[in-house]
Amino acid sequence: MNIIIAESSTAVGGQELAVLLHAERLLKRGHRIRLVLEPRSPIMAMARERGLPVEPFVMRQWRLPLSILAFRALLKRERPEIVHVNSSRDSWIAALSSRLLDPRPKVIRTRHISAPLNNNATTHWLYRRLFDMVIVTGSERNRQDLIHRDGLAPDRVASFPIGLDVEHFSPAKPQHDIRSELGIPTGHLLVGMISYLRDYKGHRYLVEAAAKVLKQRQGVAFLIVGEGPEEQNIRAQIERLGLTAGVRMLGFRDDLLDVFRSLNLFVIPTVEGDTIPQVLMQALAIGLPVVSTTTGSIPDVLADGESGFIVPPRDADALADRIGRLLVDPELRAAMGRRGRQTVEQSYSIDRMVDELERVYRRVIAS
Repeated sequence: MNIIIAESSTAVGGQELAVLLHAERLLKRGHRIRLVLEPRSPIMAMARERGLPVEPFVMRQWRLPLSILAFRALLKRERPEIVHVNSSRDSWIAALSSRLLDPRPKVIRTRHISAPLNNNATTHWLYRRLFDMVIVTGSERNRQDLIHRDGLAPDRVASFPIGLDVEHFSPAKPQHDIRSELGIPTGHLLVGMISYLRDYKGHRYLVEAAAKVLKQRQGVAFLIVGEGPEEQNIRAQIERLGLTAGVRMLGFRDDLLDVFRSLNLFVIPTVEGDTIPQVLMQALAIGLPVVSTTTGSIPDVLADGESGFIVPPRDADALADRIGRLLVDPELRAAMGRRGRQTVEQSYSIDRMVDELERVYRRVIAS
């Protein structure tokens, strides 16, 4: 198949990295792929480093009318069967420009969040008329939300997780244990969160929980990895609570595998919006016990009491309690880590997810 994959985001998070991962796997399977990305976005540089075919394309809002005409020219030149979009601006540009062609390519939107659609006429028109298919990166419950809550036709909605490379994300000793880099004693236990610093990811509740845990237990350090708009707010909260020695903010890291493998347990206290966070599955694949929340489709992946613990969103007390339980019980951590790894291997490999993606592509083309 001839496929254009567009992403207008200039952030780096699970969504953007998933775009690159799917493009890589589709290319390996013999499909013709072209990634259309913002020229100065971090994932443009990553795509080039990986040898992926890219098309620099400005999709900023102020340039929208010109971008629609330019995208139409791109479609006319490339003649894709599928245009796969991932964010708001690339969705509008691709959906509108494709309508200016005959025959036109099919437009598929992947939705990486579980929040309701905006309840207005333009969003209804985009999702119900201009998209040929909407994929939500979660479970059947997310699909049913789009159908019953947001009014999408059942035959135009599919759901499946992003998937991940279970061979790459696998249990092993880190090549570089970050304890030595940070001056943390070897015997300290590390609790980590890796995520783009958005408000809905729940960092503030992790910091509140860390304050409770660190009052009760020595020999523990908390690591927050990532960058984003909430960075200053999180730093201010850490300083206000006097936690600068026990809670470290590491910013963006390109050695995430070593970070994961240096941790003893992983926390992702997302409060809304997420379907299945990519970092959740990565942590499970590494063999880490995970503490997370009931948000989105997380309970469909993380078995409470089996591969980790699930708590209500915005509940720092419950978060601190479950973290504390895992810190004092190495056997429980190991058992949960093994079960989490088994879950991901059996149900969430990238090859299985790309199989699903190809089925959706074929179905949409045939329709």
